[in-house]
Amino acid sequence: MKDDHRHELLAFFGLILAALFWGISYPLTKYVEDCPTFYIISIRFALATVVLAIFNFRHFRNFNFDTLKLAFILSIIVTGMYIFNIIGVKYTTSVRASFFTTLSFLVCPVINRLLYKEKISSIIGKSALICLVGTCMLCYKPDMGGLVINPGDILCALASIAGAINIIYMEKMTHRADVDNNVFIVCLMAFISIWGTAIALVRGEFAYNALVTSQQMTAIVIMGIFSSAGAFLLQIHCEKLVSSNRVGIIFSLEPASGCILSVLLIHEAMSLIGWLGALVIMISIIYMELANNKEQAKLSDRKVN
Repeated sequence: MKDDHRHELLAFFGLILAALFWGISYPLTKYVEDCPTFYIISIRFALATVVLAIFNFRHFRNFNFDTLKLAFILSIIVTGMYIFNIIGVKYTTSVRASFFTTLSFLVCPVINRLLYKEKISSIIGKSALICLVGTCMLCYKPDMGGLVINPGDILCALASIAGAINIIYMEKMTHRADVDNNVFIVCLMAFISIWGTAIALVRGEFAYNALVTSQQMTAIVIMGIFSSAGAFLLQIHCEKLVSSNRVGIIFSLEPASGCILSVLLIHEAMSLIGWLGALVIMISIIYMELANNKEQAKLSDRKVN
């Protein structure tokens, strides 16, 4: 029992590390903001594929068609998440886009309840509400606009739904005996790169290749190694021990860490409300884990007695 709890705690910190790896991409996007989006996706995920394939080549003896099929399906969902977000930003403000895109922590429990009849615990409910307050504070700006929902907001909300499906789908993959998680992630990275390359070719984005600077390519390489290969690998291995509802809330740390890293690395300004919002998000995660540990301790005592 103690070993199980220790492994779960390690998985929790692994997911926090994954969120931080995704957060790194926030300041790095400043260096590549002139690069076409799908050009970045193509190179970033191609690099992730190569890196993961090199370190996991021995696992390919476990390759099967089901793994390929499941990775193909999820790659469409993840690519759709990027497309919804990219198009959505064009039809709303960047602040509103950030808010609606990061609502996966609310969507995960709803999907699990509707599709899998999974009860939303009071701990998850309270954590999600605290996290929502923190997200509102983190994204708040005086020019955020009113409460009227526009097409861009809807597209960004669809991106958050795709993100939630990604989290839930990953959890289901980790419990399949016929799927090697390492091979699955390599295939997933490869398919996302293929979709990014196809869209970039159609849009003529590879014409930018001659203009890319060494600084921009370095940023793309870092995103490929950490924000793609590292983060997705941590996600699929750690979700085996942490429910998708909890993962959604843990991953709300991504925008908070992204904003903080942007302040530290590229000296972007962040309001006091934004700092407090990041703190509230962290409090929601800490509360969730402390309450969950307390609940597990009670269950253990009941079993012993």
